[in-house]
Amino acid sequence: MARLLTGVGLAAVLLGLGIAVVVGAVSTPLTAKTAKTLKLPVALPILATLPASSGPTALSGSSASRPPIPASPTASASPRLSPTPSPSPSPSQELVPTPTREYQTPTGRNELAWSQAILRAFGDPLTSANIVSLGYWMQNEAGHPPWGIVGANNPINVSQPGYGGTPIHYEGRGYYLYSYPTVNDGISAIVAYLHRPSYVGILAALKAGAGLSSSSLAAEFLIYSGHGYSSVPDAWGASQGRPQS
Repeated sequence: MARLLTGVGLAAVLLGLGIAVVVGAVSTPLTAKTAKTLKLPVALPILATLPASSGPTALSGSSASRPPIPASPTASASPRLSPTPSPSPSPSQELVPTPTREYQTPTGRNELAWSQAILRAFGDPLTSANIVSLGYWMQNEAGHPPWGIVGANNPINVSQPGYGGTPIHYEGRGYYLYSYPTVNDGISAIVAYLHRPSYVGILAALKAGAGLSSSSLAAEFLIYSGHGYSSVPDAWGASQGRPQS
């Protein structure tokens, strides 16, 4: 009986010691060693997972709502973002006309420059058809007494008063042929003269960029030339060669 009690008592003592070890109530080499052994396996995995589970992106939740970062332009160039400019073709290089004297019709590059300047003054396109037609028109009017009269800075021979013009030849029906002091004065006189109601078809053809070769303009050219020609070019204008464009 004493042995049994001793066994029971010993078990009770051991049980009490175990409870004390678990709750850390008894500080012994055994409890200290056991505590380290228990904490290390639990604490290390938790510390190892903190960076992966608690960064700013994960906490803010903004990665799903933000737009994607655009790729570097050098990595993927979009034609829309960086278009390659394509040169717009022009019929010819724009030139500046030089003055012409009385009885002098512009030729070559200066003829081309006058055609361009007249078209620019009208606001019309510098198409090849327009430029060549105006060159031919100057050639239709070219001449020298007794076969023709050409005003200074007036290559298509308009009869427009003003603009510093000086009358040099009476054309009949109250019209005079004029010389103008400068290129700009001559071009302004040409624009004013052709805005008369008699030449709406000519202006429309130039505005469309179609040139002046249509036979539908014959009546207007007859009025303009005093029945001297009905087409641009006529035989005389064409005989001087095709104008530059």
